[in-house]
Amino acid sequence: MIYLLLGAVSAFFGAGDGLGATTLLRPLLDAVSPLPPATVAALATMATLCAALVGAFFALGRPLPLPQEELVLLAVGALLGGVLGDLAQARFFAALAPERARLMQNALLFTLIALPSLYFSQLARTIQPLALSRVFSFPVGLFAGLTASFLAFGGEPLTLMLYFLLFDADDDEAAFAALSVTVCAMSGKLITLLIRQRFTLPAADALLWLLPGALGGALLAMLPGFARSAQRSGQLLLRLSLFTAVLNVAAAMV
Repeated sequence: MIYLLLGAVSAFFGAGDGLGATTLLRPLLDAVSPLPPATVAALATMATLCAALVGAFFALGRPLPLPQEELVLLAVGALLGGVLGDLAQARFFAALAPERARLMQNALLFTLIALPSLYFSQLARTIQPLALSRVFSFPVGLFAGLTASFLAFGGEPLTLMLYFLLFDADDDEAAFAALSVTVCAMSGKLITLLIRQRFTLPAADALLWLLPGALGGALLAMLPGFARSAQRSGQLLLRLSLFTAVLNVAAAMV
């Protein structure tokens, strides 16, 4: 039952404010789940993809804010990053003890959430966007997709920051780019994960609760009556994610 609640709450606020269903869910699962880090990463991957597909379904009903050529570059980069990130994560988990792996992943997760949080709260008002050519959307998709896949957290905050900082994108462009990276990177990661595990699903009993929660929370966040309340939680969500990641690092060091 705890997986249902975690999935629903994380997806509702993450999908509603565009910061991703597992920006909060991933560190929370590390904190409360007795499952090993590799299984937690697989659960977070599937929850992220389910919530992102809900967002993509609603987004495709509106005109695309990105040109098709840019979207293809971004999607291919993110898909390739998702595959490479999963392979790197598999080697990472095989080389380290579970507590050591949890410590290092949460430390990196903290960094990749803290940077966007700092940028949106302070630096965005002082740093001039670079306004690079959108051809660079491929390496942005590759980098964001790889880190999102390696940490199994979707990577929306990182993609949003990169699009604002590098391309001087508007809100709609950055939000759609972040959603596209998440869908493609998590799809590539999940396919690679299933092939590595010979199409066996990890912790099926937890999945039966987590996935309906993620789907339900994301669907609620898309409804007009609930969307406004979800969109006000961005900074709070980032702070909770940072705080939980720090607690995980401290617990792993004890």
